Amino acid sequence: MDSELPDKQYFKIGEVARITSLNSSVLRFWETEFEMLRPMKSHSGQRLYSKKDVQLLLRIKQLLYFEKLTIAGARNRLKLSSMSGVDDTVVAEDLDTKKQRVLDEIRVELRKLRDLL
Repeated sequence: MDSELPDKQYFKIGEVARITSLNSSVLRFWETEFEMLRPMKSHSGQRLYSKKDVQLLLRIKQLLYFEKLTIAGARNRLKLSSMSGVDDTVVAEDLDTKKQRVLDEIRVELRKLRDLL
């Protein structure tokens, strides 16, 4: 994600809206829903997002729009990943691997049962 962002320290809300392909109203709403998202404000009250904020917004977008989590689910996933210090995509991949392993074991057992019949 870092390589996609322009080489700037802070971004205005319009720039962030273009980078994330989200409406600025969505960005402002997410500020109220995700406590870890707190952009600085300039002396004139304009929001200034850091690169870290933009990366967080892109992660929230992925959780909500592509992984189809609810806001509460995305909030929990972000909280868990920040507490564990591990990237939550790695945690999700580990869970997917475990699920696949269990499904494979069930498939083998079902085939054995089918063969018995």
